[in-house]
Amino acid sequence: MTMKSVASSPSRNHDTQADRFFAAFLGERMNNLYYRNHLQLYPAKTVIVKQDTPANAVYLIEQGLVKIIRITPKGNKVIIGLRYRDWLIGTPTVLLDRPYNFTVIAVVPTLLHETPKKDFLDYIKKNGEFSRHIHHQLSQQVFDQMKKIEDMSCLEAEDRLECLLIDMVREMRPLGSGMPDSFAVPLTNQEIAQLLMITPEYLCRVLKEMEQKGIVKRDNGSLIVTNLAGLLQNAS
Repeated sequence: MTMKSVASSPSRNHDTQADRFFAAFLGERMNNLYYRNHLQLYPAKTVIVKQDTPANAVYLIEQGLVKIIRITPKGNKVIIGLRYRDWLIGTPTVLLDRPYNFTVIAVVPTLLHETPKKDFLDYIKKNGEFSRHIHHQLSQQVFDQMKKIEDMSCLEAEDRLECLLIDMVREMRPLGSGMPDSFAVPLTNQEIAQLLMITPEYLCRVLKEMEQKGIVKRDNGSLIVTNLAGLLQNAS
């Protein structure tokens, strides 16, 4: 049953598809059997959405971490940012009826809830409360992005790197478990430098300083956080 047919039904109970979908965005999702049955786990490095393809769905990150990539007109690949749990992916492109203007790739195993474009748009039109909730979510995302821009302008590169690593480890741990003592960062140095808006050469200097503090180490091109407690303490 589509959301359109549910909304037009003269008699509705709480167990309709529309109500189940709405409940998912109101914080009831993990207790909802329908919602759990429509989750999909994407392994690390899986391409979830590809740039310039039709925007056919909106994705809610239930757990995990994805990176947003753009290919510029000159063919350069740029990492725009990372997206964490509860982030809505694809909402602006679906609302604007445009192709995805980015590629989305799972950084770690990532659990997503996918909602088809038609269902999403139908329910926005038919349910004012849901529409307000989506506006709130989008506004929060804009607010968060502005805060990140502020941090880029005000924080030193090492502080920005520490914040990035802390945000990542929070999403990389299994749901409900404690943080690991150490973890390998699943991003290249080039991607980290782009996220921090510094050159790879400057990143190397920052990493060297953090190595001397015993917080990270570099091993065959991989960055490993070896002292998470020290990282958290240093960032506090």
